[in-house]
Amino acid sequence: MTNTYSNNGNDEPGSIIAAVIQFLPSQHKLFGDGLLFIEALILTLVSVYATRLIGVPEPGLIGIVLASAAMTPSLNRILALNRSRIWSEEGNGLRVNLESIISGLSLFFGMFFAFIMIGITSSDSVIMEDFNFIVTRIHLDPNAVLSPERFSHGSSIFQNNLSVLITLTIMSFIYRSLGAMFALGWNAGVWGVTMVLFMSSGRDTDLNAVVYAIIILIAILPHLITEAASYLVGALAAIFLSRGLTIYKINDARINRVLAAVGFLALLAVGLVVAGAVLENYIPRLVLELI
Repeated sequence: MTNTYSNNGNDEPGSIIAAVIQFLPSQHKLFGDGLLFIEALILTLVSVYATRLIGVPEPGLIGIVLASAAMTPSLNRILALNRSRIWSEEGNGLRVNLESIISGLSLFFGMFFAFIMIGITSSDSVIMEDFNFIVTRIHLDPNAVLSPERFSHGSSIFQNNLSVLITLTIMSFIYRSLGAMFALGWNAGVWGVTMVLFMSSGRDTDLNAVVYAIIILIAILPHLITEAASYLVGALAAIFLSRGLTIYKINDARINRVLAAVGFLALLAVGLVVAGAVLENYIPRLVLELI
């Protein structure tokens, strides 16, 4: 099976890291997605630490920009593979899109865990300085306690996540893969930094720090995966529409197929946002109440 790390000679890697990784054997799609995860992890770590080392203001933000730009060719490969398989395998669009979403999630979670690694190796003061744009944007108190009550606002959670989906969709329609990668990188940074602050100064329990961190991940990951999937689905819909409107004429039968796919993906994205809000409203509370 062709995977996202099969180089057909037409894809220029966005970094030397991606170029080196492409030399590794990746005949199985699962291994290819693992390489995407590693690429995102390494690129995010290098981007943030390098900008921090040379004294660039807001290294967290600049790191997101650099890593997102460097990974855009990888997302383009995912989309190119998606297009070639959909047009050549009639009736398999749902399965092909699902595989593309999983590949995109590999990039997202590579960045997410990179931000967690950056956070746990940095002091709270450094986090506040390097990621001040995140802390102030989401009004996060670094000394706040992670309690079940923080996840009891289902309607506001849905409204916030829907606004994120709309923003990401617009960015993906205009800037295509670059806009999608930056939006995904931003959300990976927000969640990574937030979780680190909760794991450190927000702990209100006598549990071992490692055990507490695992519990937090169990509480957060279900809705985080669902929300990230919704954003990727929305990005796919926007990019498909952006390309379709500029490639096919209005009387071309293929544009109708594109519009049908975009409509389905848009509804799926909203449905995932609803599911994510429900999961965020209940699962973290249930898990945190146990401790």
